[in-house]
Amino acid sequence: MNEIEKNELRRVMGTLPEQAPEISMEDFDRYPNDKSTWIPNEFGIKVGPFQFYEGVKGITAEMIDYPRNPYRLLFEFAVATWGTEDYPTMWPITKPEHRFTVVKNVLAGKALPLGNEALQFSFIIRKPSRAAFDQHARQRVGATFASQGVRDNSRLLSGCRVPNEIWRDEVKREEFISSALWVKKVYYQMLKSGDNQNSFQAARAIMLMSWTHNYKYTTNFEALKGYMARRLVASEQEDTVATAIVMWDQINQKFPMLANRLRPKCDWAKKCLCHQGDGGDLFGALFRGCGRFPETEGNYATFNWACTDYPTLDKQLDIHLPSPTEWKEYDTIDALEMSDRKLFEE
Repeated sequence: MNEIEKNELRRVMGTLPEQAPEISMEDFDRYPNDKSTWIPNEFGIKVGPFQFYEGVKGITAEMIDYPRNPYRLLFEFAVATWGTEDYPTMWPITKPEHRFTVVKNVLAGKALPLGNEALQFSFIIRKPSRAAFDQHARQRVGATFASQGVRDNSRLLSGCRVPNEIWRDEVKREEFISSALWVKKVYYQMLKSGDNQNSFQAARAIMLMSWTHNYKYTTNFEALKGYMARRLVASEQEDTVATAIVMWDQINQKFPMLANRLRPKCDWAKKCLCHQGDGGDLFGALFRGCGRFPETEGNYATFNWACTDYPTLDKQLDIHLPSPTEWKEYDTIDALEMSDRKLFEE
C-alpha cells in the first residue's frame, strides 16, 4: 500500500492530522459564560461543537451480526446426543411444534447450554459514558470488546453525559457544563501543535468519565444472559442500564423469544436484590430499591432514591423494558410472534 492509499484509508477513518478540529481560544473562553451559545436540542444542550446529553438520551446499539436462525442452532445442538449411525440433520425431519418444544426447554435451562454458547451476537454501541463502558468491559467470559482509542486518537469532540439527578437541578447543571467546557479547553491546549505539544496519552489524563465512548462488542448468548441479568438491574448507573436496554431492544426486534429470556436478575428471583450486591448486604448498592419489588426492599439505603429510574429510561430511550408481570410465557408455538414462528416453520 503506497502513501496515497494509506492516507485515503486514514481519511476514511478520520485520523489524518488535518482532520483534527480547530477551535479558537476566544470561543473556548466564551462558551462557559455566554449562554446564547447554549442551544437546547433533542438530546440536551449543545455548546458550540460540544453535545451535553441529558441522562441517557442518544445512547444507541446497532446489531451488526447475528445468526440467521438461532432457533435452528439451539435445536441442533440440543439433540446432538440423539440419532442413529446415519446421524441426519434433525431440523428438516422434525415438526415445527417439536422444534419449539426442544428450544423452549433449552432456553428454560433444562438442557446443556451448548446451543446458547453457539449463538454469537455483535453490536456497535454508541455514546454511553466512559464509565458505562468500563462497567460493560468487566464482562470477562464469552465477550470481546474493541473500543475507540483515547491514547492515539483525539476525543475532543466527544459528547458529555450529565446524570439525570444533576440535570434536574438547573444550578448544578450549569456548573457541570461550565466545568466540563473548561476541561475541554485544557485538553485542547495540551494537544495543540507547537513546542509544548503533549501526546494523546498524556492529555487523556484529564478526560472525564462522563465523556461519551463508542465501541464494538461481540458475545455469545449464554454470556449475554449473565450480562443482562446484572446490568438491566436498576441498582446500576443509569447509562449502564441504558446500554443493556438498547442491546436488549435490538435482539427483541429480531428474536422476541430470545429477548424474553434476557431479564434483570431480580425478575427471576421475584424480589429486590439491590441490597445483596455480589452475595451479601455488605457489598450491596447504596441506593433505595427501584420499586420493582417494593415489598422486599430493605432499609439499608445511603441515598434515599433509586440509582436508576426505569420510567425515565423508557422515555429518554423510547424503549420499554417489560415490567416483572409483562414478560411472556411461550407455552405453545402459536404464542410466538410471527417473525419467530416463521423461523420455526422454515
